[in-house]
Amino acid sequence: VLFALLPLVAAELVSTGSSWWLTRWAAAPATAQLPYLLGFAGWAVASAVLVVVRSRMMLSLGLLAGEVLHSDLLTRVLAAPLSFFDVTPRGRVLSRFSREMLTVDVSLPSALQTYLSTLASVGSTALVVLAASPLFGAFLLPLAFAYSAVQAFYSASSRELKRVEAATRSPLLSHVAASLDGLATIRAFDARRRFGSECERTLDANLRASLASALVNCWLGLRLELLGATISAAAAALAFARNSASASASSAIAAGLRGAGGVGTAALGVTLALQVTQTLNWSVRQATELESHLISVERLQPYTSLEPEPGWVPPNAAAAT
Repeated sequence: VLFALLPLVAAELVSTGSSWWLTRWAAAPATAQLPYLLGFAGWAVASAVLVVVRSRMMLSLGLLAGEVLHSDLLTRVLAAPLSFFDVTPRGRVLSRFSREMLTVDVSLPSALQTYLSTLASVGSTALVVLAASPLFGAFLLPLAFAYSAVQAFYSASSRELKRVEAATRSPLLSHVAASLDGLATIRAFDARRRFGSECERTLDANLRASLASALVNCWLGLRLELLGATISAAAAALAFARNSASASASSAIAAGLRGAGGVGTAALGVTLALQVTQTLNWSVRQATELESHLISVERLQPYTSLEPEPGWVPPNAAAAT
C-alpha cells in the first residue's frame, strides 16, 4: 500500500514545488533567468514522469485485482449446480459479468487514483496556505467538519441510490434477454405491445434511480461551492491582512498574519486556495464514487462463494492428479 501511495504523494509534491519555483523565478533578477528556466524544466519533467508512473501503477494493480476476481467468479459460476440457474435470472448473471466487472476493472481504479490524488492536492494546498498565513489554521477545523458532514450525508444517500440503480438494472436486462430469446413467440401471439410496455416500465424504474443520483449530485455541488468560496475568501483576506500588517509590529497576531516567505508565497497560497474549490469537490465526489463502486465488489462476493456441483473437481486439482 505504501509503495502504491508513494508516486501519488510525490507527484503532488513536485507539482506544488513547480508552482513555488515560479514564485522564486518571478522575484529573481533579469540576469538569473536561465538557471530558473532550467530548474522549472526539471520540475516539469519530474512531474510528468511521476504522473505516468502513478497512472500505470494504479491501472496495473486494478487490472490485476479484476483478473483475479473475474477468474474466481467464472470458475464458481461454471461449476454451480443447475438449481442455481433455475432460480437466478439470466439478466442478473449478465449484469455481474458485464456492468459489475467493468466497474471493478476500470471505474474502481480510476476513482481510487483520483481520490488519492485530490486528497494529496488538498493537503499540499493547506500546507502552502498555512505557511503563508498561519492563522488560516483557525478556519481548517470548522471547514473540515463541514466537509465531513456534507460528505457523510451525501455518501449515505448516493450509496443507497447506487444500490437501487443496480437492482433495477437486472430486471431490465432479464426482460431484454428473454424478449430476444422468445421473439418468434411474441410475434406469433401478437404480444409486442405488452412486452414493449413491460420494457418501458423497467427502463423507467432504472432511469428514475439515475435521475435521483443526478439530483443528489446537484445538491452536493451547491454546498461544496459555498464551502470552497469560504476557503478562498479566508485565504485572500488573510493574505491581504498579512501584507497590510506593519513590518515593525511585534504582536503575535501580526506575526501570525505575516507567516513565512514573501509576497510570492502569499500569492501562491491565494492561487491554490482558488483552485482548491474544484479539488475539494472532486475529492468528496470521488470518495463517494469509490464507496459506490465498492458495491460492485460486494455484489460479486456471493457469486465467488457459490457451492459447486457435487463431484466437481477444480481444474488445478485435476491437473495435479
